[in-house]
Amino acid sequence: PGKNMMDLGGKPLTFWTIDSALQSKKIDKIIFSSNSEQYIKKVNDYFKTNENIFIFDKRDEKHSRTKSKIFDYLKSDLIQKCKLSDNDILVQLLPTSPLRNSKHIDEAVDLCIQSNKGVFSVCEYDFHLSFAMELENNSWYPLSKNSPLITGNTQSQDQTKYFHPNGSINCLPVNLLKKKNSSIYIDCIAYLMDKIDSFDIDTHSDFK
Repeated sequence: PGKNMMDLGGKPLTFWTIDSALQSKKIDKIIFSSNSEQYIKKVNDYFKTNENIFIFDKRDEKHSRTKSKIFDYLKSDLIQKCKLSDNDILVQLLPTSPLRNSKHIDEAVDLCIQSNKGVFSVCEYDFHLSFAMELENNSWYPLSKNSPLITGNTQSQDQTKYFHPNGSINCLPVNLLKKKNSSIYIDCIAYLMDKIDSFDIDTHSDFK
């Protein structure tokens, strides 16, 4: 609770993302969305000199619950509330990725424009996915029959590299958002980021 406004390196966590958006050459409006009036006031007060760039959206309860999907919020309420046109690109920047910077944002948006597709940022898994297993009562079950835990081929350089969405940047053309896709990733392509730039703050340990 309160993570997004906790002090990180001299400023609230959320402000790192806002600063990156302000420094981007590709962003002309910042929609700050929150169900907290206190958060909205804090951002509004701090970034007063940039107030013409901001749109503040107080999120309703339906889209603020623990299990609410932000994809549903983006597809419906946000498009209508902010009167976004089909030619707009919505660039989603979650506040838990403070090491992502304006260069990453600009590159992802350029890729979106050039490809005419949505773009989501990815990074390589920290550990080789081929070693993954399920555990049940201390017994283990490999992810696949070709697992190096079975074959003995455990050298790192022999493993296939796998990647995952890092949640840092999603570039979503509004015309694609309006389609009835079940996922934010359908009809999109990947933008690769380094693992350190992708660092996501989820726990107290991550924050420290």
